[in-house]
Amino acid sequence: MRFTSFAAAVTVALALAPAAQATTFGSNLIANGNAENGVAGWNATPQFEVVKYGAAGGFPFPADPGPADRGTYFFGGGYAALSTASQTIDLSSLAAAINTGATRYDLSAWLGGYDSQNDNAKLTATFYGAGGAALSSASVGPVSNSDRGNQTGLLLRDTQGYIPVGTLNVGITLDLTRNAGSYNDGYADNLSFAVAAAPVPEADAYAMLLGGLALLGVVAKRKQRKVQA
Repeated sequence: MRFTSFAAAVTVALALAPAAQATTFGSNLIANGNAENGVAGWNATPQFEVVKYGAAGGFPFPADPGPADRGTYFFGGGYAALSTASQTIDLSSLAAAINTGATRYDLSAWLGGYDSQNDNAKLTATFYGAGGAALSSASVGPVSNSDRGNQTGLLLRDTQGYIPVGTLNVGITLDLTRNAGSYNDGYADNLSFAVAAAPVPEADAYAMLLGGLALLGVVAKRKQRKVQA
């Protein structure tokens, strides 16, 4: 095999290395993200509440669309146009990893509403650095009545990305919005925020890469001999 340039040799060496394994996200860092402990762990507006699956009034039943591992309760908006709950997750212990720029997050939630009404829920993660400076944010939802096919229930929404360098904590905010009726039927359950460092390539990937780099050394030496001749 003939390499016409250093760049071409590098390209071949990297192409020979197999892809790294998919990222496996760690533990959920949101406190009481499944509503099973009432509103504990959340700084919430007065009308923000938990509702029992199957409660009278048209609320979702256990058999309606929603998480397979749902518990007894989910979050609802109460009798308010907007209900909000928030909490802060301290990531300062992960600063060294985050500052490599290779630490990932996964944000997910089951979000929904009632029948053909467009009441909805949105979950947002905002990344903060030194002095409380907002670095960036990510969100999932809202899930509209059209998304639900005008059926009462909750659908999974999920997003991933890299945590910004300099992040020390992340603010989690759940917004439940009423667009019709007297009760705020923005629903949410199984809220999750998880963190994981970028995966390390397998040993054989490193071996292939090192083999390619060794080949580059041979090419360089041949070029050097040719010049000396």
